Amino acid sequence: MFDETRGVRKKIAIVGAGISGLSAAYYLSENNDVTVYEAEPRLGGHARTVMAGKNGDQPVDTGFIVFNYATYPYLTRLFDELGVPVIESEMSFGASIDNGRIEYGLNNLRTLTAQKRNLARPAYYRMIADILRFGKEAPEAAKDDDTTIGELVDQLRLGHWFRHNYLMPMCGAIWSTPVEFVDQFPARSLVQFFRNHALLASGRANQHQWYTVKGGSIEYVRRIDAALRARGAEIRLASPVQNVSRDEMGVTIHSQGAVDQFDEIILATHSDQSLAILGEGATPAEAAALGAIRYQPNTAILHCDPGQMPKRRACWSSWSYRSQAGDVGVTYWMNRLQNIPDGDPLFVTLNASTEIPADKIYDQVEFAHPVFDKAALKAQGQIREMQGQNRTWFAGAYNRHGFHEDGIASAMHVVAQINGAPQTIGADNGIPGKDPAISVAAE
Repeated sequence: MFDETRGVRKKIAIVGAGISGLSAAYYLSENNDVTVYEAEPRLGGHARTVMAGKNGDQPVDTGFIVFNYATYPYLTRLFDELGVPVIESEMSFGASIDNGRIEYGLNNLRTLTAQKRNLARPAYYRMIADILRFGKEAPEAAKDDDTTIGELVDQLRLGHWFRHNYLMPMCGAIWSTPVEFVDQFPARSLVQFFRNHALLASGRANQHQWYTVKGGSIEYVRRIDAALRARGAEIRLASPVQNVSRDEMGVTIHSQGAVDQFDEIILATHSDQSLAILGEGATPAEAAALGAIRYQPNTAILHCDPGQMPKRRACWSSWSYRSQAGDVGVTYWMNRLQNIPDGDPLFVTLNASTEIPADKIYDQVEFAHPVFDKAALKAQGQIREMQGQNRTWFAGAYNRHGFHEDGIASAMHVVAQINGAPQTIGADNGIPGKDPAISVAAE
């Protein structure tokens, strides 16, 4: 039997080595014996850096790309502790609708008026007015947990152009989610996320300064890896967990022919993966909550094809949404996001709306992103209630909004409970009063 006396080092298994698993391992490994299991042959999860460009010497991130110091307090604290080098990034949003029939950028007046035809479209002026009105009125109108985004847009009498040429593309770009799902997003959660990330603010002076990791996100992953190994943590790559059994004696893990016992297990994988790992041993509550969150597959292609960007160069933005013949995608302009010279054009496109020539592709990878509908938000509350039961903890960005800060925040919630010392930093990012480890940041 394992000794669970307070102060005795626990044996803790962490399954999954994305931001949630790595940060949990980093903050637990000082006072506990930690073993990290990762099915892939590398650490990092969505922190994925690829060398690309004309000479193959440009580090480009294809998953996690940007952060800020205002609403990423856990992540920036971790970066400061690790000495992660960071540089400023440029964030802007633009759209190209119906193969360029409607194009605009929201960076400044020049990008707003880049398509001269828009100046003769009354609907375009109304869309801009609706964007400003949404920023002012949405927080008050979205206090009901049951209201969807579609219902909120109807309630505020926001126009067709606002819905289809701004809000749906914006949300689809942010959450890597098909636009047909966006109408069903819970409005309160969406609006709070917009507010915390200054997406409801008007004027550049009210926007957050965004940053990216110099040299790519692999730089922070390398530093966590080194810190864990220096503390004696065990890291098992290419080691999928085949079976987990839990009883009053502890947790038994079967992986790659090895059988090991632990005091606690942290499942830091996607919720559906966590459920699969628990298998027949999952409780009804675990099966219901973990199984309620849907995932959207997305193909990310790193390339040098400018054909995925708006037709008008003046509308090119850091995030460019594009729709054509019913197909929609979003392209990240990596030259702007990661300060790569313009002479070496690099883009990351999710779900390309037109085919990208093979000779322009550097890398391709499949990601899965959670869909934050009402069922997912309900499941988040249920998962919080399950934490620690059966020696099992759940960490992952799916517990909040799906971003890097959400992943580390969920891990810190677990770390706080295991260590018995509540965390005092953090932004609620849309779930006030439901996460005792996270306090609401001042606005």
